[in-house]
Amino acid sequence: MGLQVLSVWTLLLFLPLSDAASYDDFSFPVDHSLIHNYTRLTEIKKHCNPFISSASELESDDNWASRLKNELSFFNGDWEQDSYGAPLMPFDDSDMSHATSSFISPWKLVSFEVKNISSTSSHHPKNTISISGVLSIGITRNSTTISEPFLKFHKKPGMSALRVDFEGFYLETEGGNLVCLLGNSTFPFKKVPTRYESDDMTSYYNLRNPYNEDHVILPHDKIFLVLKYPKTSPFSIKRIHGEMKSLNKKDDFEYFDNVHITSHLGIFSSNSEDLISESEYFDQNPLQDAMVEDGVNKFNNSEFCKILKTFEHKAYRVMPNLKLGGQNGFQDKVGPFLLGNEIQLVDRNNENLRILMQNIICKEEKVSGVLRMYPASMDPHMAARRTGLSSLTLSVKGIWNPSNGLLSMIGCLGPTLVKCDTRVLLYFPKSFSIKQRNVVFGSINGLKSQTGFYHPVFFGLEMLSPGLYEDGWYSNAYLLYNYSKSDLAIEFQERIQEPWLLTYIRKSLFRYPTLEEEKDGTFHLLNDLRIDTFSSSETFVRVEVLSFGGSFRTNVSRFYEASKNEVFNISMNLYIVENPRKVKEESYQHVSKLYLEGLYDQSVGKMYLIGCRKVSYDHVDLERGLDCLIEVGIEYSCVNTRWLINPTAKITIRSQRNEEDIYHFKTIRLQTFMIHDKNHEKNVIFRKLFEGYLRVFLLLVFIAHMLNQMRKMRKSIEPFAYISLAMLGLWIIGYSINLINGKEIMFISSETQYYKNQPYDHRSYKRYLSILDYLTRFLVLVSMFLMAKISHIVLKARKALKNQGESTPSEKKILMMTLGFYMCYFLLEMVEHGIWIYLNPLQGESTKDYYVKLMMDLLRYHVYMLQDYFMVPQIIALYVWKNRPRDQRLGSFINGLWIPSLVLFVYEITRDPVDYPIIVHDIVL
Repeated sequence: MGLQVLSVWTLLLFLPLSDAASYDDFSFPVDHSLIHNYTRLTEIKKHCNPFISSASELESDDNWASRLKNELSFFNGDWEQDSYGAPLMPFDDSDMSHATSSFISPWKLVSFEVKNISSTSSHHPKNTISISGVLSIGITRNSTTISEPFLKFHKKPGMSALRVDFEGFYLETEGGNLVCLLGNSTFPFKKVPTRYESDDMTSYYNLRNPYNEDHVILPHDKIFLVLKYPKTSPFSIKRIHGEMKSLNKKDDFEYFDNVHITSHLGIFSSNSEDLISESEYFDQNPLQDAMVEDGVNKFNNSEFCKILKTFEHKAYRVMPNLKLGGQNGFQDKVGPFLLGNEIQLVDRNNENLRILMQNIICKEEKVSGVLRMYPASMDPHMAARRTGLSSLTLSVKGIWNPSNGLLSMIGCLGPTLVKCDTRVLLYFPKSFSIKQRNVVFGSINGLKSQTGFYHPVFFGLEMLSPGLYEDGWYSNAYLLYNYSKSDLAIEFQERIQEPWLLTYIRKSLFRYPTLEEEKDGTFHLLNDLRIDTFSSSETFVRVEVLSFGGSFRTNVSRFYEASKNEVFNISMNLYIVENPRKVKEESYQHVSKLYLEGLYDQSVGKMYLIGCRKVSYDHVDLERGLDCLIEVGIEYSCVNTRWLINPTAKITIRSQRNEEDIYHFKTIRLQTFMIHDKNHEKNVIFRKLFEGYLRVFLLLVFIAHMLNQMRKMRKSIEPFAYISLAMLGLWIIGYSINLINGKEIMFISSETQYYKNQPYDHRSYKRYLSILDYLTRFLVLVSMFLMAKISHIVLKARKALKNQGESTPSEKKILMMTLGFYMCYFLLEMVEHGIWIYLNPLQGESTKDYYVKLMMDLLRYHVYMLQDYFMVPQIIALYVWKNRPRDQRLGSFINGLWIPSLVLFVYEITRDPVDYPIIVHDIVL
C-alpha cells in the first residue's frame, strides 16, 4: 500500500517544489580554453567612441585589477526584451503541464563575470582599460546549473542558456563607471536561408518561435553590450543597468530585439541625514491593533540586528486581500508591486506570492535592504540569490525604534529608484495564538502625502514547522503561546464526551501516546502525535505540534510541568494536500491549512481542538481575517495494540456555522494510513516472537486434543467411522508440502512488499526465532503422525460397521464436493484479482506472460495453504452423512479441531500487514 500511494501525482506535486537541485549562480562553467587576445579593439573603439570621448582620466590603483573584477561582475540579475518578433533564444517548456494549477512561470536570469583585465594593449585609448568577460543569459524554471563549459548554447526542457564572450573597454565618466563591449556567440535557432526576399519574412519569424528543438552552430559576433554602474543613486544603492543589442540589420536572421539588464551589488550604509523623518510620514500605523493584541518584543539595537539577519532570506507569506471586490477577484497589482512575466494575475488569497528580505545592512538602529516579491513555486534560496531590480522589488531603508518595537522604512520601487512613495513597517510579536502564527509581521502601504492609494499589504513569517528557525532558540527566548480558545475547547470536549463506563474501560485496558520522560531524558510525544501520511491515494495529511502548555515544542525544560497533567493545552498546524487530478473524493481545498489549539487528553488519546482558516473575502464575524468557527477532533489508536494493528489516526473537521452561511462546509472525516510509532521495530519483533509462540501453542492444543480423542477411541470406535478421511488427508498433505518447501507453518507472516524489501534486522533474536521454528516443524510432524494413527482408527471403525452389516460412509461424494468448493473459491480469487487489475492497470506488464505468471502464483499460494481448508470435507460430511449416529464424542472431536482453527482465523483477519509509515521529506507547504 505504501508504494501504491506514492504514485505519479505525489512525485509531480513534490518535485516542482524542490526541483532546484543546485543553488549555484546562473553562469556557464569556467572555460580554460578561452583566449583573451583583444583582436577586436579597433572595431570596438568605433562603436564605443561616444562613451570614450566623454570618459574621465583613470586614477592609478595598485589593486585595480582585482577591485574591478569584483565591482563589475554580478550574478543572477534580471533581463527583459523588447517584443518586436525577434527573441534572443528559444525555450522548451515541455518540462511541465500548461494546466493553470501546476504551471510555473520561468525566470529570466543574467550573470556577467569579468575574466581578464589588461592595461598593456596598444590599441586601447589612454582613458580606458581593456577587459574581457563572459555573459551568461537564459530562461530557466527548474535549475541554475549549466553543465557544458565548451558550448555557447545550452538547452533542455525548462532551461535555455546562451553564453556570450565579450571584450571591450572599461571607462569612468562623471555619472559613474561603464563597460562597453563587443561579443560573439552562436545563433541558437534553426537554420534559415541566408538570402531571402521580403515574402520570406513571415516564414523566417515563424522559425524563430520559442519552441524550436534544434539549433545550429553559426557565428554570431555582432552583439553590443553597455553596462552602467552609476556612482550615486537616489537610494545609495550599487545599481547596475545595461542594454545588449544586435548590430545586425533587422532583416538579418541573426538580429534580435534589444535586451535590458538590471542588477545590484548591495546597498551603502545611509547617513542619518538621508533618512526620512518618522514623525513626518508614519503618523498612521496599520499594525497598531495587532501590536496591542500580540504584544511587541522591544529589542536593543544589537539584539535587533542579530535577529533581523536571522530572518533574512526567509519566505514571508502575503496575507489575503479581503478588501478586493467580488468573490473571485483577481489582481495585477499587489500594493506597490506590479505583477508581470514571472507572476501573472493572482487571486485575492495571494497564496502564490512570497516576499523575502535580502542584502540587509543593519548598523545600530539604521537598516537598509531589498524586499523582493516572488512566486511561491520558486525556491526561496534561489530567490535570495537574485540581484535584479524590477517592479517586484522594493529598496528600503529606515530606523528601528527600540522604545516601541517598530521598524519603519521608506521603499523605492523598481530599477530606477525614483518612485519612493512606499512605507514598510515591521514588528516582532511577543506571543503566538491561534490567530497569530508569525514570528515577524509587517505591512506595506503608500505614504499619506502621495497619490496612488492602495490597501495595505500585510505579510508575515509564519512558523509552519516548529523549531525551523535556528533550532528554536528564538521561540524559546522571545515567544510565549497565548491560548485564546481554551473555553471553547473545554465546551467541545464536554459535548462529545463518551459515557463514563466506556471511558473507564479505555483507561483500564488501553494506553495512548503520553507526554513522559524517556530514559534518555527526551520527550517522544512530539513525534508520536505528528501525522505525516496519506488518508487515501489522493489525499495527504500532515499534523505538526507547535506547543504544549505555554511553551513551544523546542523548549523541553518546561515539558515536566505538562507531563504531570492528564489533560493539557496544545497547539498544532494541520495541512491537507490533494492530488491535482483528484476524482474519487470530494475536495478539501477549503480546509487545506488549519491553525489548531485546544486540549489533549492523554488517558484516551483524543484531542479537542478549535481551528482557524484563512478565507477569501471579508465577513462579519472573522477574527483577524480568519474563520475560527471550526471544531477538529483527532483520535489516536492505542499504543499497546500496535504490535497487532498499525497505528492510525482519525480526524474529524466540523463547521459550527449555519448551513446558510457562505463559509459553512460539510463535516469531513479522515482515516489516515499508518502513522509514526517510536516503538515500531520493537513491535515488529514482538509480533515475530508472538507468532512463533502462537504456532507452538496451537499445535500443542491440536496434539493434546488428538491424544485425548485417541484415548476415548479405545473404549468405542464406531462413532469415529464418520470422521472424514479427506479432512485428515488434507492436514497431512498440506503440512507435508509446507515442510518440503520450507514455508511457514500454520499461517504466513503478513508483511507488505514495502517492508519485505527492507525488513528490520532480527539477528539478535534469530536464535529464539530459529528454536521456535524448529519446534514448530517437529510438532507438525507429531501431529501428522497422530492424524495418520486416527486415519487407521477410522478405517478400523468403518470395517467394524461393515462386519455388522451396516452401511459405511463413502468419501467419493465428499471428495468431489470438496474439490468443487476449492475450485470455486480459486476462480473467485482469480475474478477478484482480474477486477483489481482492470481498475488499476499496470503499465508495461499487461502481457499474456504476466497474466499466466499471476495465475500460477495464485495457484501455488492455494496449494501451500491446503491445510487451511482441512475442515471443509468434515463440514460437507456432516450434511451428506445424515444417517450418522448422534454421538457426543464425534462432536467433541470435530469441535476440538474447529475451535483452535477459529482462533487462528480471528487472529489472521485482525492483524494488519507489517509496514513502514510513509516518509515524505520533500513536501513544501
